[in-house]
Amino acid sequence: MKKDCSVSRGYPIKENLRWVRREWRIQRAGECLLIVLVLLGACGLFSKGILSDSHTRSADGSIQVAYERFGRVESNMDMRIRYHAPAGDRFFTITLGGGALEKVEIQTLQPQPQVAETIGSDLRLTFSAADTGPDHAIWIGLQPRSAGRIHVAIHGGNASQVHFTQWVYP
Repeated sequence: MKKDCSVSRGYPIKENLRWVRREWRIQRAGECLLIVLVLLGACGLFSKGILSDSHTRSADGSIQVAYERFGRVESNMDMRIRYHAPAGDRFFTITLGGGALEKVEIQTLQPQPQVAETIGSDLRLTFSAADTGPDHAIWIGLQPRSAGRIHVAIHGGNASQVHFTQWVYP
């Protein structure tokens, strides 16, 4: 005699198939959610990767910034700034601000600036145009101190500002 598998049973274990099916659906949804989270993490949602890499530029196009949108506390985040200063200038300045320096620590800075000075919560870096090459590229290695949102503003000389936000996970 064959038993019907679509009917709840009381022997040997009492079961309610409606609740068994609900539990099965919840397990499948949880498995799918975990797979999606692992794939997003591998693509850079929580740190380095294609979802984290971003670029922005000023309205006049004189400043271009490549940065990481997502990072982790006490791990390195890279930033590359390209500045097109007016031709013939021997020196140019880049100002990092927006309150970002209160939340991050600069680990590396290449090339080294001629002058570095703080103005309130901003950092003004003066570079020799001969040290940075024709497109004035600056590489900065940052390390976040705490989790949360970091608002960054960068401007050079009389150029328009670049604003962007980074998110730091614990």
